[in-house]
Amino acid sequence: MEIHQKTIEEFMMELPDKDRETLVKAFKIRNCPIGSYMSSQGERDENEYFLLGGRARSVVTDAEGAEVTLNLYAAPMVITPNMARTSGGCSLVDIEILDDAVAAAMPAGQLMDLMVNFESIREWGNNLMREELTRKVGREWCLAVLSARQRLEWFRKVHPGYEALFAHFHIASYLGMTPVTLSRARNQ
Repeated sequence: MEIHQKTIEEFMMELPDKDRETLVKAFKIRNCPIGSYMSSQGERDENEYFLLGGRARSVVTDAEGAEVTLNLYAAPMVITPNMARTSGGCSLVDIEILDDAVAAAMPAGQLMDLMVNFESIREWGNNLMREELTRKVGREWCLAVLSARQRLEWFRKVHPGYEALFAHFHIASYLGMTPVTLSRARNQ
């Protein structure tokens, strides 16, 4: 358990010790077995998550049952903030656990209360949201303007080492291409 607390604290190094301690105490550790879902599309989800160990992906399923990977997570990493992945308290995405994982969870409302009461926590939380927005805009730009080969180069730059960690069909989906197109881009 102590190793997980240290991982959480690493996300919050810029906070004053007292504020960091307050924030760390609010998180609960969850074990997430492979194949489980941290959050499910259409179900209630009022939590914020930090992936402390393992891998996961954010995925949506369309009306025809096709899956589209929206994000890939390799620990330690912040999962997309609640306000960006839910609507009306319900998840817009599935967060699928790809291998046995450990996460820290906290109700989003509790984090918002802490952000209101502690300026340093507010700045920290706002910084996480800015980083997420920057990642999302970067991916949207990539999908809109780059060729398949350029998307793969972008992916390698933005997510170093992920090619070895994630199934290529998940990477292809994340990059908006078929696995065959990804394979061709990798062989160029």
